[in-house]
Amino acid sequence: MPSAARFVASPPASDPIVAAGIGGLAVAMAIVALAVYRRWGQGRVVLAGAAIAGWLTVTAAVAWSGRLARFDVVPPPMAILILSVFALAFAIGFGPVGRRLAHAVPLATLVGLQAFRLPLELVMHRAATLGIMPAEMSYSGYNFDILTGAGALGLALALRAGVAVPRRAIWIWNLWGFWCLAVIAVVAVASSPMMRAFGDDPRHVNTFVLFFPYVWLPAVLVVVALAGHVVVARALAAGRGAAA
Repeated sequence: MPSAARFVASPPASDPIVAAGIGGLAVAMAIVALAVYRRWGQGRVVLAGAAIAGWLTVTAAVAWSGRLARFDVVPPPMAILILSVFALAFAIGFGPVGRRLAHAVPLATLVGLQAFRLPLELVMHRAATLGIMPAEMSYSGYNFDILTGAGALGLALALRAGVAVPRRAIWIWNLWGFWCLAVIAVVAVASSPMMRAFGDDPRHVNTFVLFFPYVWLPAVLVVVALAGHVVVARALAAGRGAAA
């Protein structure tokens, strides 16, 4: 494994479409998540809103300051970010908030929330073609999450139209989404400066998430996606669904 101690992460190439796409989707999904919590969460909405705004602000500030891109400290801030993303997503999904949402939010809404991954993957593909992020993290490489987003859109529309979608079909889609997240997580870590499994060429090293607004890809969008899949699984396990 190559040493990351002397690695210097350079800011990615500038592209307004990629920056606005990832940053805009992150803010939009944060607002949507708060709206869902406000309607069905039965909790302290002001506190939840402050927590979401605080998380957005802290992650943006750390990335903007350049501290997230440091590898001369142990542990590297990037490793802390990765662990924080999974810890936060599982805390939400498996915790009391996830339980309430799994029992209260319409299944069509829970599934439909994941449709953001369709435009996200299109933006990520553009990022890969421009050299902003490794191609291995797009659908040109090992990321097939675009199918998760397309499936979410189709299933949500069918559920809202009153179609008796078999619960098994939603289970399959949800497991596929879990699998896609697991694969991209492995690829993201493997291509990080800490491992550089695809070589030392900057085009194959995952550093773009260390800079603003791309930090919101893992810090917000991955959290929403992973927590959302956990909540859908809890809803299905509780017997919710249009048909057996």
